[in-house]
This record gives sequence, C-alpha cells and structure tokens, in this order.
Amino acid sequence: MKNRNFFWGIVFILAAVFILLGNFGFFHDINSPKVFLSLLLLYFIVKSIPYRNFYGILIPAALICILYDDLLHITAVTPFPLLAASVFASIGLSFLFPSRPHFKTGVSFDSSYDHVDESRINCCASFTGTTKYINTTDFCQAYLKCSFGSLKVYFDHAHIAGSSAEIYIANSFGETILFLPKDWNTNVTVTTTFGDIEEIHKPPVAMPDAPTVTISGSISFGDCKIYYI
Repeated sequence: MKNRNFFWGIVFILAAVFILLGNFGFFHDINSPKVFLSLLLLYFIVKSIPYRNFYGILIPAALICILYDDLLHITAVTPFPLLAASVFASIGLSFLFPSRPHFKTGVSFDSSYDHVDESRINCCASFTGTTKYINTTDFCQAYLKCSFGSLKVYFDHAHIAGSSAEIYIANSFGETILFLPKDWNTNVTVTTTFGDIEEIHKPPVAMPDAPTVTISGSISFGDCKIYYI
C-alpha cells in the first residue's frame, strides 16, 4: 500500500506540472487534461486484465471512447448509452466468468448471519447486505465476493492452525468490511479501480511469532475497510 501511495503521489504531481506548463504555452497542441485522463484510464484497464476484473476493463474503456467520441464517430451512443452498456456488460461477464483466487474454497453459502466452522470459507453477497461470523480453529483460506451490496465478515473468533492464511476479496460496486484480530500480521495486496481500501486500528508493530494473513484481490467502484479488534 505504501508503494501504491507513492505511485499515485508521483502521478498527480506530474499531472499538476503538466497542467501548469500547458498554461505557460507548452504542449499547446495537446489537450493535456484529456491525455492525462486517457493514460490514467489505460492504467486501470491494464491493471484489471490479470484479475479478470470486467468493471475495471469495460467501464474505463467506455470512458475513453466518450472522450474521443468525435474522432471515433460514435456520438450517437455517448455518453450515457455507452456507459450504461459497459456497466451491464461488466455485470453479465462477471456472472459468466467470475474472478477466482489461485486456491479453491471448500464451502459455499449465501444466507445471512451464518456461523461457519470450516477451514476454507466462501462468502458471497449480491444485491443484499450480509454478515458472516467465522468460527473455526483451523482457518486457512477465504474467498469473499461482494457485488452491489454490503458484506461484513467477523474473523475475531477464527484461529489459524498453521503459520499463514489467505483472504481473497472480489468487490464491485459494494462495500466489504472485515474485522480481524489485532494479533494477526497482515499483508494487503488488494488492487483498486476507482475504489478504496482502508486499514483501521492496525497495530504499528508486527506481533512476534504471530500468523501471517495475506489479503489479495480487487476492488472496483467500491470500498473495503479492515478493522483490527
């Protein structure tokens, strides 16, 4: 996350310099805000392809087409028809070809307020609000998917038998909230496309001999909050 913050800091500083130089007569033949926005959208597309994140691919692509609709001669379908089509296409493709972590989960459930005692967890919330309580003495892996809804997952009563565990998040147009024990050492590598991830009350120093939990996945047009309790 520190590397990502550094990257975005440099990007926006360069954007500020680019805009100021444009007002002093540099790049007068270039629409600098449009070029910068196009490059930013292309970055989101490239970043989303390995994760099969259709929201991060189709919606930025639609926005690029809207920026250059005169050049592409597609003004008849911009902006709202094309943007709506990209959203619905993203939803459909996400149902047909859902993103998956590199591991396979062993449990599937979709009712609310479940108590689960398994080492491999699969939680899905689509167009609804769902709360899950994970009670297990052998937690290993979790796959959490949230689309157009809200998913809260409590891991405060989950115990890791080994030295490590994995949590994979697939969040699109939704909110995912995790409650983790403070004595877990976490490594967050979640990618975001027009989204945000925030860690709250994380201990400043890693706990010695504590298990390591890797949190990966992708967030598109949504947010994820991780509370340490």
